[in-house]
Amino acid sequence: MRGLDRDEINNVLTRQGIGVLSMAVGEQPYAIPMSFGYDTDQAILPMQWGSGYDGRKDAIIESNPNVCLTVYEQDTEAESIWRSVVITGKLFEIPEEQESQAYASLAANATFAPDLGVWGIPFEDVEFRLFGLDTKDCTGREFSTGHGRRDAEAPD
Repeated sequence: MRGLDRDEINNVLTRQGIGVLSMAVGEQPYAIPMSFGYDTDQAILPMQWGSGYDGRKDAIIESNPNVCLTVYEQDTEAESIWRSVVITGKLFEIPEEQESQAYASLAANATFAPDLGVWGIPFEDVEFRLFGLDTKDCTGREFSTGHGRRDAEAPD
């Protein structure tokens, strides 16, 4: 295993557009897949989510904005090599004057689900919010499974 430098971390965050956002409500963790953009100039990860009536994500973030986003990838050429980036910090609502840049970052590399519906709530009732996460507190690792191809047979 080896640590990734900042340029390598930036490359992972630029290549990937989805990760796992972990939040906490009381002592209970809550983790969800989350699309994100990456603004390398500001080192900010913008995220947009939709909430329905009394959305769980909104309630959690309003009570505790501390989050952890984990992003990972498998090397496309050497399948035994994996990389992960873990970013911790406080989620913040992106100010209106920065929304255009945030949306541009989302459009550049976010990976969105094909259906943006929110659990049966009519689209016009979905409230979209735009959040950011600063990447100054992040680490990256590269490691090898040492087993070659992922479809190789397991040893006896």
